Amino acid sequence: MSKYILGHRAQTRTRSIRYTLLVAVLLILVAVLQVTLFSRFRLFGAVPDLMICTVLCLAFFCGKYVGAVSGIGAGFLIEAIGSQGITLLPICYMLLGYIMGHYARTVLPRSYPAYLPYLAVTLVFRAAITFLYACMNYANINLPQILLQSVLPELAVTAIAGCILYFPLMLFCGWLEKKIF
Repeated sequence: MSKYILGHRAQTRTRSIRYTLLVAVLLILVAVLQVTLFSRFRLFGAVPDLMICTVLCLAFFCGKYVGAVSGIGAGFLIEAIGSQGITLLPICYMLLGYIMGHYARTVLPRSYPAYLPYLAVTLVFRAAITFLYACMNYANINLPQILLQSVLPELAVTAIAGCILYFPLMLFCGWLEKKIF
């Protein structure tokens, strides 16, 4: 009997490691795409925040713990690549992943119309972070200029990216759940 339990524990650990590695590879791929490809081709003069959309989708499809862990990992990864130093972005992404994952599993079913309010809340959250960073970096705070040149373009581009990323990440998370578990 103990051999069966040890075999089951080993299988569970192997599945967890595979799951974690695949999510980590996804986050690295999205970070590289955000920093290289999307920083060259700026729609509305802004780079979409693909990482926050990825964290939202992972939380939406895989739950609050995957959302929280991927959020903190995505925050550290994007800060390491962006070379801005240590900021509060990993904590913000972690909280967003946990809260969105919690409510996605308990309140609404997982469908595209149910995803859109979560995306809207995420976009407001990201706009607040962008506004806060802009206020901290600029000596003169000109509210209309910050909104028109930083916050609204990033909000629009991230909204488009979030709507598009839903479908491939839905397939990825479905494949991940079937393949691993």
